[in-house]
Amino acid sequence: RKIQATREDNRQPWAKSSGNSAGYRSASQFLAHLKTIDASLKQNRGAELTQGLLSRLIRRVEVFGFHLATLDVRQHAKRHRQAIAEILESRGIANGYQELSEDEKIALLNAELNSDRRLTANLNFSAPTSEIVSIFPLILQAQQNVAVESMQTYIISMSESVSNILEVLLLMQNAGLLGKLDLVPLFETVDDLKRAPHTMATLFENGHYRQHLEMRNRHQQIMIGYSDSNKDGGYLRANWMLFTSQRELAHTCKRRDVELTLFHGRGGSLGRGGGPANRAILAQPPESVNGRIRVTEQGEVVSSRYSNTAIARRHLQQLLHAVICSTGSRPEYANLARWSEIMDQISSLAYVKYRSLVDHPEFIRYFQSATPIDLVENLNIGSRPSRRNASTSLDDLRAIPWVFSWTQSRADISSWYGIGSALHSWCGNDDQRLNELNEMFRAWPFFNTLFKNVHLGLGRADMDIAELYAQLANEKSRCLFEDIRNEFQLTTENVLKVTGYGKILDTEPWLQHSIRMRNPYVDPLNFIQVALLERLRKGPELDESAREELIRVLANSVNGIAAGLQNVG
Repeated sequence: RKIQATREDNRQPWAKSSGNSAGYRSASQFLAHLKTIDASLKQNRGAELTQGLLSRLIRRVEVFGFHLATLDVRQHAKRHRQAIAEILESRGIANGYQELSEDEKIALLNAELNSDRRLTANLNFSAPTSEIVSIFPLILQAQQNVAVESMQTYIISMSESVSNILEVLLLMQNAGLLGKLDLVPLFETVDDLKRAPHTMATLFENGHYRQHLEMRNRHQQIMIGYSDSNKDGGYLRANWMLFTSQRELAHTCKRRDVELTLFHGRGGSLGRGGGPANRAILAQPPESVNGRIRVTEQGEVVSSRYSNTAIARRHLQQLLHAVICSTGSRPEYANLARWSEIMDQISSLAYVKYRSLVDHPEFIRYFQSATPIDLVENLNIGSRPSRRNASTSLDDLRAIPWVFSWTQSRADISSWYGIGSALHSWCGNDDQRLNELNEMFRAWPFFNTLFKNVHLGLGRADMDIAELYAQLANEKSRCLFEDIRNEFQLTTENVLKVTGYGKILDTEPWLQHSIRMRNPYVDPLNFIQVALLERLRKGPELDESAREELIRVLANSVNGIAAGLQNVG
């Protein structure tokens, strides 16, 4: 009867639900009754009856409760800032909030956090601000009417400063959510990752945030972004910044007795933190794991890892194995200080080379011509629009279409570009320096995993196919392809020197074989795609139906290439 009453309650809108229901108010009440039945059967010669349907039901309630899955809420820091500025101006508290210095913003936010007034009550705001404001009462309603576990995490993407977090804390306080939700900064760009430890240390000193943290049992989630850091700084620099940031964040939290869970915003492709998950976790700074890790599983990775029960079980076992090994061991490397110095130097060189490409005056024009970005942007492949704003700026382009486009064109620069120049510049013909890099590859899990992944990126790229796409660009911007091809050759030569292998992908013979078998089927699709892109872009005389048919066939070519290459976006 209580189950039936609970189901009836769930058919009613939240606003109409009453506190006098005969149903269960929480899954824990239901679980307590199930455990009473379980205990009674075991005490009264019915133990065998507990091993079937009842035990499975108990496990399902423990895992899924009444909410099925816990939802994360995520919003861009810029949206919060704009909303707070409008709220403060509407209340007559401050004009020009966004122009204030960081210290002035923090002081103003602290003053409002000290106040009991409801800043968001009884005022009409613009549509964007109303959307931001309305989400917090909705989260509270979900916790009260579905389950506390239904929403437990609020992620602030593109976090740059302490004020970014305090702005959301103020909105939470206004909605009665203080201490009821994990507040998770997401550090994404190279500079933000570099500043992240100092940002968190400053945040932990803030009295209002400390109060919130105590209510969350001194547990802090911090999310790190692989995608935008790679787009911003290139593969080598981004991965080194991610590693050093994790290590310093772990030390920062430990010094303040805060329990850290690092949330890895990984995608499927190498340019977005992809690659073998077990190896990736074992390559993290051991002090950053401590028995807890969170990772995103995105796009085609979900089906490839979880659609088959045996593969899903194996993958989860590999994750568990890596977390246990990282937690149980604290390897000491006598040369770690020197290795870190080397990584600082070569990643900086790689960053300079990478930025010389993406900051080239012709780069945006080349990217728009020599990849199918215009097609990718119109596909239903992501949970969000391809661009944060309606502009052609690289900063506004999201990482999924960025990586997806380069993979489709088989240049795949997001997983190797800049590394060849960096290694050549730092090492050259210096045998002693080369020996140091060889030792780092043999003895340091981070460096070993990093360069095995570069092998994967180089193995999936194909400069002859990429040259076909380059022909779609105009003559002025086409010169960039020569730079990309030369860098590919330089990276291949130097990566083989560092790793000691004879050929690319000798690190993964099974994948080497797989690519050799797949390419004869994938390559023709690239030829077809290039021909159709040229026809589409040079065919303003096409009527609407012919244009739609062309786009449909092109979309099929994208799907075919993606299926053949795998882990593309």
